[in-house]
Amino acid sequence: MPSLLLIHPIGVGLSSRFWERFIRRWQRDDPEAVLMAPDLIGCGQAPSSRDPLTPEDWAEPLAAMLRERNSGPVVLVTQGTSLPIALALLERVPELVCGLAAISPPGWHVLHQPFPIERSRRLWRWLFRGPIGNLFYRYARRRRFLLSFSRKNLFARAEAVDEEWLQTLSEGSRAMNTRWAVYSFLAGFWRRDWEPQLTGLTLPLQVVFGTSATGIGRSRSWDDLNERLATYRQKLPHAVIETIPGRNVLPYESTEACVNSVRRWFSEQHWR
Repeated sequence: MPSLLLIHPIGVGLSSRFWERFIRRWQRDDPEAVLMAPDLIGCGQAPSSRDPLTPEDWAEPLAAMLRERNSGPVVLVTQGTSLPIALALLERVPELVCGLAAISPPGWHVLHQPFPIERSRRLWRWLFRGPIGNLFYRYARRRRFLLSFSRKNLFARAEAVDEEWLQTLSEGSRAMNTRWAVYSFLAGFWRRDWEPQLTGLTLPLQVVFGTSATGIGRSRSWDDLNERLATYRQKLPHAVIETIPGRNVLPYESTEACVNSVRRWFSEQHWR
């Protein structure tokens, strides 16, 4: 069976630690399974960059890792807006990827609508790179903000925002240089029309949404779950598309159901 490469989302304090619960649960039933969860550039223990980062920048070290590993193709597992990183990785090393499971991907409108690059550059230059950006990150990594944001945007149940989650985010955002990855994401350097790459995939594809899934921030009102499901099913008719309990961080909030869903799809494929 192929190994799994888990690609974590970009956000305040987020890193490969996001996948710890998922990995523990998966390996409880399959201790021999290989699940790789590297830190992306600017996150966790990975080197940081003061320049704006794109999905291609985040994908390049992953491609190098897969080439060096030389152990056959892997299945990519993404969370949220890390899906474009997987698509960028697929463009680089298509021969080293044999499947994709996208957990809680953005609404199709977000993936399809480009964001003006000049606007991203202005946000970076005038907001994020200067003193305002420094102050905002110090504010955004406060426990009170992390708790409020998680309850409002990420979890279906407020009580699911536990100490482990908050401590992980707090520790992951302690280094101020982690702000550059977050600001690259917030400035929209990842936003473009990803529809051609996604609809053009011919490998096994799974999409998993939470039954309480919403957009985050301004995109919350762009679609509801039923609209999102209908669009994905129309655009990706050959994908396995499922829902499980939870909202927007299913590998953490609904670990058991998430692992079971991905494992079931994984085991049903005829991997070469």
